[in-house]
Amino acid sequence: MKSGEKINKPTANGAGTPLEVMSAALQNGKELTPDQRLEYAEHLLTNALETRAPDISRQVAGLMDNYPALETVLEKRLTDTIPNQPDAVYAFIRAHLAEQQDERWLVRLKLAAMAALQVAITDGDGETIINWLTLISREPTTYALGEVLHDGILAAKTRAHDDPELARQLVILAARRDPVGLEDLLADEALMAALPDNIGRVLRDYSGDALQLLENRGLEVFMVGMSRAARNCSSTMFSPSAVAGIWELYVSGQVVGVLPAKYQAESIIKTWIERGVQCLSLDALDMLAVQMLTSRRDDHFLNLLHQDNGSKVLMPRLVPILERSHRTINDAMNLIGQLISAGDMQPQQAADVYRLMLVGLEWQPESLPLFQQLARTLQKYPTVSVATDVLWRLFEAGSDAKDEFVAKVAAIRLLKGVEGTEEDGEIGETLRRLTVDSLWSEAVRSDITNWWRNYVRKLPITELAQLDKILEGKRGLDEARAVVQTLTAMRRMLGGRTMTAFSQTVQAAFSVLEDLADAFEATNKRSVLFDPETARVELNAQGESLPVQERHVLANNLKELSQLVATMGDNRTRATLIRRSGDLDRELMSGEELPHSAVDAMKWLAGYWGGTQDDEDDEG
Repeated sequence: MKSGEKINKPTANGAGTPLEVMSAALQNGKELTPDQRLEYAEHLLTNALETRAPDISRQVAGLMDNYPALETVLEKRLTDTIPNQPDAVYAFIRAHLAEQQDERWLVRLKLAAMAALQVAITDGDGETIINWLTLISREPTTYALGEVLHDGILAAKTRAHDDPELARQLVILAARRDPVGLEDLLADEALMAALPDNIGRVLRDYSGDALQLLENRGLEVFMVGMSRAARNCSSTMFSPSAVAGIWELYVSGQVVGVLPAKYQAESIIKTWIERGVQCLSLDALDMLAVQMLTSRRDDHFLNLLHQDNGSKVLMPRLVPILERSHRTINDAMNLIGQLISAGDMQPQQAADVYRLMLVGLEWQPESLPLFQQLARTLQKYPTVSVATDVLWRLFEAGSDAKDEFVAKVAAIRLLKGVEGTEEDGEIGETLRRLTVDSLWSEAVRSDITNWWRNYVRKLPITELAQLDKILEGKRGLDEARAVVQTLTAMRRMLGGRTMTAFSQTVQAAFSVLEDLADAFEATNKRSVLFDPETARVELNAQGESLPVQERHVLANNLKELSQLVATMGDNRTRATLIRRSGDLDRELMSGEELPHSAVDAMKWLAGYWGGTQDDEDDEG
């Protein structure tokens, strides 16, 4: 007799005793003889197996527990029934175990389950097989039916080769309840080939829709598919959403069902850390990097970068990754610092990242830490370059925040950027703009001026003259023009001579002027009387040593020298300065006052070379 057929026995004794009467009589066992008890119990067992009524089943099972002689007879009856009606026996035993668990009944349940599965797998259809396996899989773990389930799944495997729906259900059930059996199923090529639709594409071909599998078949099968695809380095399986879901499982520490470690999120993440750059699409890789940085797992992100081509692939995408991870500016800068220290990022790349971040933040004043970091990078690495418009942004940010360091770095970079340009007007405009916009800081303007001094000293005197004309009348460039004019004056004074030659020339000039003064300058003690005839005789006596042509040169030089001395004397010092200062000569010598004439300049130079000016002026 096959499963599901009814037992053809009466539901009451031969005397027509109603079933309810027998049940009541059995509850009050003192009124029954042993033979009556056995007879009634057999009738109730027959009814329980036929109707599967839980209350009757529990009553009969209770009698078996309380009366050993009764148990012996009824157990044989159950054993004899199992081959033909295992499902009825299973239901009978299951009703009793729901209230009271006993090792004897667990053994009986296991035997009934095994028999029921054997009948279903041998004679039933795929739906019957999976129903029985599902029923057993859902039983409490205390029933210890795991081995029965495992054997049943493996026994049904052959049937699934020609039954796609059974194959699908077996894999899903094994993923949820029998990880050992799952491995056998996944290794069975015929069964894998029978898997239908999306589940087959995911588990077999690594080309299906993983999220659809998750929605329709559950998390366990999803994780099995994802793990297999990760190990197979299949990029098509991992959408950004799938990556995000797996990462969430990983960081939460959630263990999925009874799946072994290789199907858990941690194993998949480990695989990606080792070769995610090669195995994920760019969008999926971006999502993985975003999740890592969002969770502050910077160590994992660095591991991504250390993979083959990791830096090449991820570095150009770093800024949007940082933006999506919602890390603070300081966090982002610290991470970039780690990348530079580890050799994963070059200083030029870091500067480019800072620039892109500032663009994303729309150059807002709140981005000052980024401006400062960019300035530090430019200062530390002279070969790093940024566009001129970025430098102006940097300078403006420093000026707005009154940050002298940022403003200095940007100003010097801007000035160096116009060095060597053919357009002096561009240099002048850059210098003017920087000078005017740095009035808030003496230190910044000092650096600008020092750069200007060093720059113009490299120029020939002809270009200095052109610069002087360009700077003339320009607001804010008086100091810059003073530098040009002073350098021009010094070049003219030296006349291309070395300091040694210049010193000798000054000595010669002084000697001549001193001799003239001694000879012809009147003093309070004496007056100078001049006899021209005597002078001519004396000069003629010496004249034979000087050719006629050189006499004319000497005459002309004496004339111009006298005019120059007279002019220098007339322009010696501004009258206002003389009236204001009590000791103008001392102030010129010490550098307290600036020269306004050639005579003043001689005094200032004398003080400079004589060491009476302080160190700061001396350095300048």
